[in-house]
Amino acid sequence: MPSNKNAVLRYRIIDGCLTNPYHKYPSLDYIQKKIEEQLNNAISVSMIHKDFKSMKEIYSAPIKFNKIREGYHYTEDGFSIKEFPLTTEEISALDFSTALLQNLKGTKLFIQFENAINKLTEGYRISKVLGKSERQVIQIEEPTKTLGNQWLEPLLEAIIQKKALAITYARYGGEPKEHIVSTCLLKEYHNRWYLVGYSARVKDLLVMALDRIKAVDPSKSPYQADINFISEDFFKYSFGITQIHGAKPEKILLSFTPHQAQYILSQPLHQSQKLILENSKEVQIELEVYITQELIMSILGYGAGVKVLKPVHFKKQIKELIQQMLVNYK
Repeated sequence: MPSNKNAVLRYRIIDGCLTNPYHKYPSLDYIQKKIEEQLNNAISVSMIHKDFKSMKEIYSAPIKFNKIREGYHYTEDGFSIKEFPLTTEEISALDFSTALLQNLKGTKLFIQFENAINKLTEGYRISKVLGKSERQVIQIEEPTKTLGNQWLEPLLEAIIQKKALAITYARYGGEPKEHIVSTCLLKEYHNRWYLVGYSARVKDLLVMALDRIKAVDPSKSPYQADINFISEDFFKYSFGITQIHGAKPEKILLSFTPHQAQYILSQPLHQSQKLILENSKEVQIELEVYITQELIMSILGYGAGVKVLKPVHFKKQIKELIQQMLVNYK
């Protein structure tokens, strides 16, 4: 990719010279003069040759010297880099997006997205510029399993079209059951996808892990919209994916060691995180969340680097779990 804005400007000027219908087959001297006039800066012939090479690599520009006309031209009629009106930053963002889409590789929906991005960024690929594949410069956390991703497309379509679906779902350790579901939201968490939908069977909103879905079929049942469902607020107090119906979130006060706090302050545990106290001995933060297994596992994961201060009943719960853990090592 162009390393700076001056390079992009030079490419634009060269492109203008090569596409000018009133001055076909511009010479190297003519191109050099135009660049110097417009940038008000001297440029060497060798730099122009480097620009030609870069334009070929980045834009797949068909630049060639015509010996008979003694000038340069595009061998492809109608070609212009103006057909690629992306900034360097936009190109980088799209390239990164393509790498991220590998996380969902195999679903028709995201293959369509990936193809669209590839068409937009054709000629801009990292592999063409650096001689490396995307995985050599961009690596993301990949799921060990991709079970359930095949349901993404029909579920998303049902959400958009507001159509009910017959979903056969099996909870962990439970038997598969069919639910008539009015789909509301798809959510990704820790490389797994979940569906939020209103189940006519339980007459409430359910959160279903896509890898536990056994079948998705059309349903003739009417779509039942939950007037109380607000997608932006549904997981507001959830630490992870667990949403507790009718429960009230609690304010959790945690004390971290200064060393551990560096990570907590730079990467907040939850969107509700507030800094309460910071000194040389500790850093206290407050979370307003439901007390769930995900929260408990996260706190235990920080080991001696964290201490629960409030509420008292939660502090007692964590203490009892730690004592049970110690028994395993006696």
